[in-house]
Amino acid sequence: MQQQTAYSEVEAEKNVENNRLLFNCFRTTRSFQKLSKPEKAAAFYITQAFVGLAYKYQLRSLRRYSAKSVKEVVLTLFPKKIAATNVFFTSVIPVMRRYFVFLGVQHKISNAETLVRALDSIKVGDLLTGHKDASKWDSHKRVGMKYLMGYTREVDPKRVRAYEEDYNMGVPLRFCFDFSVNRVPKNMIMLTESLREKFEQILYEKNK
Repeated sequence: MQQQTAYSEVEAEKNVENNRLLFNCFRTTRSFQKLSKPEKAAAFYITQAFVGLAYKYQLRSLRRYSAKSVKEVVLTLFPKKIAATNVFFTSVIPVMRRYFVFLGVQHKISNAETLVRALDSIKVGDLLTGHKDASKWDSHKRVGMKYLMGYTREVDPKRVRAYEEDYNMGVPLRFCFDFSVNRVPKNMIMLTESLREKFEQILYEKNK
């Protein structure tokens, strides 16, 4: 397979859509059911962010993931680019571990064992340390963390949604905000448009 040398928005969308279809299968498995409640709730967004980061910054799609690329996404790109809570970050490795095994069983990747070993070599503490180190955040994550922690008083729900899509790989800040108070509503994974607006308004009210 020839290595892609330039970023393509079309290819990025294909990767995201492919992941959405695969995740819908994954969430019906026993392996998914063995995840904790916070892990289940975060799982789709974690896989989506992983796929998005791997393509945008490494030009890698599923069949081109390597041990080195996986460790870079988890240890470097997630902490630098994604605005989320500690609970979200502690869910990254267990979710991706089960997801890679699933992708291997489905013959979507041929090196599942290698990728799982790469994840197993990462200490959750190191991932959290990277996430908490503000000196490693890029400018966009700094903005997202201000939204998330309530440091930004005037929060326009439309701006929050645009931020999530443009800079946070689709990881919703309102979702992460609910993590921070240990509430994981059962209907958070499949949000309807009305629910999206509801939770954005909650975030807005809490940050007034």
